[in-house]
Amino acid sequence: MKSLAIALLTAATALISSAHGQTAPPDLDIKRPAVFCHDTYALCIRALCTPDASDSSKVVCSCSVEEGWSMGPGNCASRHPVRDGDGVMTIISTYSNRFNNVEKTLTCANEDTKWAWCYGAPCKVDIHDPKSAACKCPVVTGPMRTLGGTCDHDNCSKIWSAATPKADAFANRHFYLYMKTYHPRNPTNAPALACLNKRI
Repeated sequence: MKSLAIALLTAATALISSAHGQTAPPDLDIKRPAVFCHDTYALCIRALCTPDASDSSKVVCSCSVEEGWSMGPGNCASRHPVRDGDGVMTIISTYSNRFNNVEKTLTCANEDTKWAWCYGAPCKVDIHDPKSAACKCPVVTGPMRTLGGTCDHDNCSKIWSAATPKADAFANRHFYLYMKTYHPRNPTNAPALACLNKRI
């Protein structure tokens, strides 16, 4: 059962790499199976992003630094925080449903919607604010879902960290069921509710 769930997640996340002709960059191999780890990670599912001045194919997203269970690419050792010589910590953007009880899912269904795919992206923790991290994420075009945007569809014109509708729905459910099954003593949120506004 566990192997099947991991295989399904691999298939779901692989959809991103082929959606709308987009190809995952070499440093974001999203076809790898998701691994559940308990560590420090960046949670970007509601992050607002701005253009990266050094790379037009990427944006910089302001993500939350969290501690606990998350699922992401690579093994747990490769996702463990690393500090450089200046004391700046690098962490990885992964997924959890930590914000599902405080935010609702905004769907931007237009084919020309631009959004950020932050799953597996490297992030630098802010030295002055250890709960915030700047993550460099590739830009994707197409329908998406995010916990950002406060259910205001006018915000679909901004670039948010997000996922395709299919991948978002799968990740929400998979994380919830996995945690309930394998880590029942850890509190976990159910899949996020959808925004009530139907306008796209």
